[in-house]
Amino acid sequence: MHAFLESLVNRFPQAVLTAQQDPVRLDLWAQVQADHWLEIAQFLHDDPSMVLDHITDICSADYPDDLERFEVIYHFLSLSHRTRLRIKARVTEDHPEIASISGIWKGANFLEREVYDLMGIRFSGHPDLRRILMPDDFDEGYPLRKDFPAEGKGWRSRFDFLPRLDEPIGEWSEAEVPDDQRHQFMADDHPGDTKRTTEMLLNMGPQHPSTHGVLRVVLELDGERVSKATPDLGYLHRGVEKLAEGLTYMQMVPHTDRLDYVCAMTNNYAYVRAVEKLIDMAVPERAEYVRTIVAEMQRIIGHLFWLGTQALDIGAMTVFFWTFREREVLLDMFEKLCGARLTLNYYRIGGVDADLTPEIITTLRDFLKTFPAHIREYDTLLQKNRIWVARTKGVALLSAEDAINFGCTGPVLRGSGVSYDIRKLEPYGVYDRVDWEVPLGKDGDTYDRYWIRMEEMWQSARIIEQCLNQMPEGPVMAVDAQAIPPPKPEVMRDMQSLIHHFIIFTQGFKPPKGETYCATEVPKGELGFFIISDGSSRPYRLKIRSPSFIHMGAFDHMARGYLISDIVTIFGTYDIVMGECDR
Repeated sequence: MHAFLESLVNRFPQAVLTAQQDPVRLDLWAQVQADHWLEIAQFLHDDPSMVLDHITDICSADYPDDLERFEVIYHFLSLSHRTRLRIKARVTEDHPEIASISGIWKGANFLEREVYDLMGIRFSGHPDLRRILMPDDFDEGYPLRKDFPAEGKGWRSRFDFLPRLDEPIGEWSEAEVPDDQRHQFMADDHPGDTKRTTEMLLNMGPQHPSTHGVLRVVLELDGERVSKATPDLGYLHRGVEKLAEGLTYMQMVPHTDRLDYVCAMTNNYAYVRAVEKLIDMAVPERAEYVRTIVAEMQRIIGHLFWLGTQALDIGAMTVFFWTFREREVLLDMFEKLCGARLTLNYYRIGGVDADLTPEIITTLRDFLKTFPAHIREYDTLLQKNRIWVARTKGVALLSAEDAINFGCTGPVLRGSGVSYDIRKLEPYGVYDRVDWEVPLGKDGDTYDRYWIRMEEMWQSARIIEQCLNQMPEGPVMAVDAQAIPPPKPEVMRDMQSLIHHFIIFTQGFKPPKGETYCATEVPKGELGFFIISDGSSRPYRLKIRSPSFIHMGAFDHMARGYLISDIVTIFGTYDIVMGECDR
């Protein structure tokens, strides 16, 4: 038995119902009694043998036929021990409640609210348990329950505050204004209270250009300084996880494009890796090189997009045009590779859709010769801009301890000096065959997070160049009759291959029963997919661990005490995309 599981069982022999390691996927997991969960959680966080300091995700699954219908699933990571652990606890439909761990891991706040919102499980002791993705007045139930139809129950938004155009607009005197119509400056104000002149509420969004999507943040202000920032998410919630339960594993690939639509390639990569881990599929060597090259091209594209828009938000317009100049070169290569520039649908379970052509390889090599000089140009423009430096240095400080406790990943975490990169911790693709470094910040401010992304573009160029030099010949798709359709030429001339092709695309393939979590290092952080398979051709439950959603959980902590104008840079420092955040 693994040392983690042994420590857990020895400490809580009665509360731990099951503890084992998956023999194929090597995932560590344990089933515990819900009544003892808070005590167990404190042990997992504090005990030197565990130190599960990083909260990765919290999700849930619905088993309507079981006596204990709902399962709450926690994903943790010990950065010091470099080990992941999954903890599961069951609660009944009559009493769907479990203790909140938001007092131990700050990142659990938003994650528990999401489980409550979509599954209806209550977390006792949570400081603010209310809906987070669905509207506050959504009263049709809990969308991720199995008895909730994917097409919804007919709920529509009700805008009662809009006047009817065929009715005259009356004028109310102060005495006639109903209590619920009075303007309130602060969230906890009541009608009739003496209004404070130094504090007020400010709605930022949901159509503010700097939010890079439809996001509303309610700012409580003391003068021009933020005393509290409350994100209002869910404007782009499309129920992707619910839709996945009705799609075959292959049909889900195009939906991943629409998560982080700026970096669709890495979304594809993260999802197909999770499915391959679930079915224990090996990928050809050349395909691994191609995947790594394309993923790093997408990382450069994502960081260029971030850099240009972040600079534009702060007032540096030239950088925006220059970064999009290089971005267009890479997008042209994507278009030649797969026929698209934004929603790409290129990665496949078992490999990729098409090989790199000699023309693309030549163009990419030419790009790598000039790109480092362009990075220096961007850096020179911004480093000598006093406004840029003043708006980023010492702004939105995030300590290493807080970054870990909130579950932050990617440049946000590494900007605080924490060396956590999945490509190093759990190497995939060919990242362990090339030489590259993980850049780390020192102060954990907005400037450090800018510097991290600049350095990552250098490292991505190094990785791509080495992969091009090392890339072997061979196929770019695995051969697996159970899960992968036959090559198109065979389909066109062989009836058996045609039938096989038809069955795979209409009925899908059936992974064995089981579950797994797979994490991938995308430009915004850790994008993870947790899949539960019941042996059918469709996932029983698919949970998307979105880095943008996790980072928004730290927004209030990072915004307090800073100016209204700094809120724009805090949005930018996350590099959020609301399609991924809301899913």
